[in-house]
Amino acid sequence: MSQTITAIATPFGTGAVGVVRLSGTDALNIASQVFSTQKLDNFCNATPNFMYLGKLNCNKFYDSCLAVYFKAPHSFTGEDVVEFQCHGGARLLEEVISTLIANGAVLADKGEFTKRAFLNGKYSLSQAEGIIDMINSENTASLNAGYRQMSGHLNKKVENILSQILDITASLEASLDYPEELEEEVRENLPIQLNSVKIGIKKLLDTVKLGRIIKNGINVAIIGMPNIGKSSLLNCLLGKDRAIVTDIAGTTRDTLEERVEYKGIFINFIDTAGIRDTIDTVEKIGVDKALDSAKNADIILFMLNANKAINKEELELYNKFKDKPMIKVFNKADLGKDKSHKDGIFISAKNCYNINSILDKIYNYFIDGKVDSSGDVITNLRHIEALQKTFSLIDNACFDTQNTATECILIDLKSAYFELGKITGDTASEDIIDTIFSKFCLGK
Repeated sequence: MSQTITAIATPFGTGAVGVVRLSGTDALNIASQVFSTQKLDNFCNATPNFMYLGKLNCNKFYDSCLAVYFKAPHSFTGEDVVEFQCHGGARLLEEVISTLIANGAVLADKGEFTKRAFLNGKYSLSQAEGIIDMINSENTASLNAGYRQMSGHLNKKVENILSQILDITASLEASLDYPEELEEEVRENLPIQLNSVKIGIKKLLDTVKLGRIIKNGINVAIIGMPNIGKSSLLNCLLGKDRAIVTDIAGTTRDTLEERVEYKGIFINFIDTAGIRDTIDTVEKIGVDKALDSAKNADIILFMLNANKAINKEELELYNKFKDKPMIKVFNKADLGKDKSHKDGIFISAKNCYNINSILDKIYNYFIDGKVDSSGDVITNLRHIEALQKTFSLIDNACFDTQNTATECILIDLKSAYFELGKITGDTASEDIIDTIFSKFCLGK
């Protein structure tokens, strides 16, 4: 990290302001060669965290801009950092970068600023991944989860479990050196200590399903007989005409997927072909895809006629998926309600009546306040894999602790520490670290 790096820190293109960042030992010296302000004889004398208005000399032109100096270690990267707030414009910013490189800086790799922050102890690896999640978030729930991860909530929980594993390991190793004094006491407490570690890991793993929903949304398949109003319902949910609606049964031949954000969570709706026996080759393909969509969905919206009793075909379809989470939606409620219908939501897709009740039902079924009360959810596949491997190793260490050799238990504990440490970065390999930071955008 001996070189001073530079990159554009704002999105590429034309805008009101474009930020260029310098980080490294020579950041202040390089900045002073190109930036001047009436407030100072030399920018090397800049007061940290103070914004200066001045002139940036790019040889071919000048730009009036703002510059701020962050003194190490009190900066994002932990190094000396200078940021220029220039007028936005792709060509202008490229010239600024070229000028800084000509004065001794080098172009930063993707994610190199954040990587330096990690290597300088400003962030753990999981916190850095929280930054990626915030940048890539598309809904407010994933933004909140990313922020909590960036703020170190997950890191603290993992560090606590790592500390427990380390304490148990140290006690077992000490009992090997002093078996007469320590072995009985250590063995007696071992099951309770290992179980405490398991509980901590299990609590994190229990959030995986919620984490997947926060990141990717709830997958909802809309199924039912032909011409029941599935496409009309989708249009109501979206607030626009996305699906073709006609009086002709079997209009929808393929699945149509659209998403809405509701209370910060994505709900991914899948409009499917009407399910019925058919000899039409194309329609049959659509029916098969509808059944697959229902099978793989998180929850099913089963559409029925509000003013008619369930018929034999609908009952067969219901029984096919009765073990899956399902919400009965009785459409055409404006035409009346059959007395046999008791559990479900009554709507009119024609008039978009009572549509929000469906969204509420789906949201409450999966979320039920969990997003607001606990943002500490596991959304990262790398973290899931590390936690699952750690849990398996601790579970193995728990097996018959009274009769298993201490050396064998220590092997599992040390392996568990290594796997769990990958989350924080304590035991992550250089390849893992490089791969993670390569996912960042240039300038971050």
